[in-house]
Amino acid sequence: MWLRLLIILGSLSLFPVPAAARDLVLLLHSESNPSAWTQDVATGLTAELNDSADVRQIFLQARSMDEDAFDDVFERLSQELAGVTPLAVVANGETAFAFARKYGDDLFPGAAVIFCSMGRPDTRVLTQSGNCTGIPMEFDLKGSVDLIFSMCPGINLVVAIADASHSATPLMEDVRLAMQQYTDRAQIMFPGFEPGDDNGLDVKTLAETLSSVPSSGAVLFLGFAEDREGNPVSDEELSGLFRSHGTSPIFVVRDAWPDSGVLGGWMISGRTIGRDAARLVTRIGQGEAVQEMLPEPTRPELRFDGTALTRFGLKAPPGAEITNQPVRHVVDESALPVSGLAWVFGLAALVALLYGIRRYRA
Repeated sequence: MWLRLLIILGSLSLFPVPAAARDLVLLLHSESNPSAWTQDVATGLTAELNDSADVRQIFLQARSMDEDAFDDVFERLSQELAGVTPLAVVANGETAFAFARKYGDDLFPGAAVIFCSMGRPDTRVLTQSGNCTGIPMEFDLKGSVDLIFSMCPGINLVVAIADASHSATPLMEDVRLAMQQYTDRAQIMFPGFEPGDDNGLDVKTLAETLSSVPSSGAVLFLGFAEDREGNPVSDEELSGLFRSHGTSPIFVVRDAWPDSGVLGGWMISGRTIGRDAARLVTRIGQGEAVQEMLPEPTRPELRFDGTALTRFGLKAPPGAEITNQPVRHVVDESALPVSGLAWVFGLAALVALLYGIRRYRA
């Protein structure tokens, strides 16, 4: 009997035990297509989870935030997500968060919703959203303004660029307050939001604004996710505008346009946001109640583009991270002695030739 039991146990050990199914996290992007920002958020999220959960990315591909556009996306995702039961949904951006709030109970019932890549929502919105928490972006706009005048002390104009979204209004107000101590040195302008020019910007006027900033000015780019008609503007389109029309240092508050010519500054990184979201997912997976998780902001880091620093002759403050260092052309000095010797031998040959001709004539 014991022998039979040992044989049975031994045979069972030959068959591998199936691994427990890992939790699923949906990363819902507001954008229609991948970008440097969405890639950074996904990279940070995946790396911090460290294979403890699977991550599936979904791009909304919504034309706008109106009801009809959302309904079309809902119909598409109803088929794609049939039978899918995620642990959490990371809503990357305002559009994704609005969509998750409206359709979450139908598409992913019971899943926690984590908002990111956006400002802090109204308390009432969070209360009505139920199983929801998040990581709001918290910009250091006073630090950004101080940084501009620290690095560019000779400027007399700051051009602050924003879109017409409701989230841009408090940002512009914070910039106005931060500029009060510099009004004796420089003027602040908000193109599209000035008396007589208060209709906002579209892509064309944004390009014209960037190219018209004088060398004595600097740009503080607060964000431009949509034009004045409410049409979405992609990060790729903005990168192209920065490359083709940026004539002055462009300070940004979000690290979303690498290698586009923007200078940098106090920026929030997509990878940092992804890592912060992953930590919330881990806590949710460990059984912590989502309603008890207070939104904790993602804070900016001081980072600059090395090529842009060189282009404008600027120096980064101590401790700042420098990316995209300019390529330095190194001269191969080992070739110099060879060319030098060639000149010496050539000169010696010429002297010898002249000496020989002189003796021959003599």
